Amino acid sequence: MRTRFYSLVKHLRLPSTLTAVITFTSFVAAAVYIFFNVSDGAAYWVSVGLFMTGTVISFHLSRTAGFDGALSHLREVIIGSTSIGLISIKKLADLPPETLAARTNRSLEFVGVAGGKFLMTTLENVDFFKTNKTPQNVRLMLMDPFSNDVQRLTRDPIQQRIFREKIISSIVYLAEKQAAGYKFEVRFYPKVPPLRLMICDGSVTALSVYALETSGWKNAQLVFDAKNCQESLAPHFSELFNDLWERGLGFNLNLRAQALEGFLKKELVSQKPVELGMVHGRFQPFHHEHLEYILYGITHSKKCLIGITQPNNQKISDCNLAPHRGKPEGNPFSFEMRRDMISLSLDELGVPRDRYEIIPFDIDNHSASINNITSNFGTSVIQFLKLFSEWELHKKSLFEQSKFEVQTIRDRSNQFSPKNVTGTLVRELINSNRNWEDFVPIGTKAVIQSDLRR
Repeated sequence: MRTRFYSLVKHLRLPSTLTAVITFTSFVAAAVYIFFNVSDGAAYWVSVGLFMTGTVISFHLSRTAGFDGALSHLREVIIGSTSIGLISIKKLADLPPETLAARTNRSLEFVGVAGGKFLMTTLENVDFFKTNKTPQNVRLMLMDPFSNDVQRLTRDPIQQRIFREKIISSIVYLAEKQAAGYKFEVRFYPKVPPLRLMICDGSVTALSVYALETSGWKNAQLVFDAKNCQESLAPHFSELFNDLWERGLGFNLNLRAQALEGFLKKELVSQKPVELGMVHGRFQPFHHEHLEYILYGITHSKKCLIGITQPNNQKISDCNLAPHRGKPEGNPFSFEMRRDMISLSLDELGVPRDRYEIIPFDIDNHSASINNITSNFGTSVIQFLKLFSEWELHKKSLFEQSKFEVQTIRDRSNQFSPKNVTGTLVRELINSNRNWEDFVPIGTKAVIQSDLRR
C-alpha cells in the first residue's frame, strides 16, 4: 500500500522532497486517525487535505526549503500551537462551554447569540455564580433581539422568530435570576456577534465562529489557556471582549423582560392583560426603547392604542418641564413617517395589526386630546406610563384628573427609569452621518433611509 501511494504522489510530478513530505504526513495522519479513534472522520480528512494543500503552496512559494526545512516548518506549526496556549480543538458539542465554566471561581465573560442552555446550566449549577457579590465579575452579552441583523442568522422568517424567542427566553430567565439576587451585568450586541466567546478567570478562553444556517454545536471550538503560557493569545481575546462590551447597548433587564415575555406565549399577551391599554410618545424618531415601551403596552393588553404626540410637527408647543420637546430640530419627522416607523417595525416582529391602533394624541393640548380618547374609547382605557422625569409625573396627574387608571412602568429600585437610548442621541448620529442604525428597529431604518435618498 505504501509503494502504491508513493507512486501515486510521484505521478503528480512533484519535487522529490515535497513528495517525501506529503507521503510522510499522510502516514502520520492515517496513524492518528486509527490510533486515536477520531470521531468525525469527514471533518478530520478535510482538515488533512487543507493542510497538505497549504504545504504544497508553501513549498512552491519557497523552493529552497528542502526536506529538512519542510519538516522544520511542520515542527514549528505544532510547537507554535502550544506556544500560544492552544490546548484543545474540539467540536462545541464535545466540549460544551458550561463544562469549562464549571471551573470558574473569580470572573466570567461571555458573548453569544442567546446562550440559553449555557446560561441556565452554568448559573444553576456553579457555586461561584450563586455566591458572587460583584456584578462586574460576570459580564454577559447577548444579541439584541430587535437587531435587524437577525436576518443574517437565517433567511427563513420562521427561524428568525425562533432565534428572537431564544434570546427573549434568556432575557426573561436572567431577569428572574437577577430578581433572586444573582449579581451580573448584561448588555446587547447590536449585530451577530463575531465569535461565541467565553473567558473564565481571565485565563481560559474558549471561542468558536458562527456558521450561519447551521447548528452551532457542530462548529469547531478552540480553547486557550494563559496560566502557564506567557505568549498565550488568551489576553488578546480579553481585549476583544472589552472592545465588544464597550460597543454593546445598555438596557434595563427587568423592564425589557416585562415587555418581551408575552412573545413566549402564542397569544402574545402577559398573564393578566387589560381589555384596552394605551401608550404614547413623540417617537422622534422611533427607537429601541420606544419599541420596548410599545411592546409592553401590546403584551399587557388585548388591544393597545399608540398615541403619537405633537402629531403636527409644524405646530409645536413650548414645554417648560421638557424644553427639548418644543424645539424644531427636535421634531424632524412627520406624523405619517412616525406611524410607518412603528407599524413596519411591529410587522417585522410578527405583531398583528389588529392588536394595536396608531392615533394622533396632542398631549400639549391635553383637554381636547383626552376628551377625544374619552369620546371614542371611554375612560376604561388603561394608561401605561414609563417614568423618566417630572414631565411624566405631570402627564400622570393629567390622566388621573380625567379619571383614567394609570399603570406606571418602572424599575424595581428607582422611581425614574434611566434612558439608555434617546431620540436626541439618534438625531445627532443621523445628522453627523455616524452609526444610528444600531439604535432603531427595522421600520425606522427603512423610513429614514428612504427619506435620506430623496
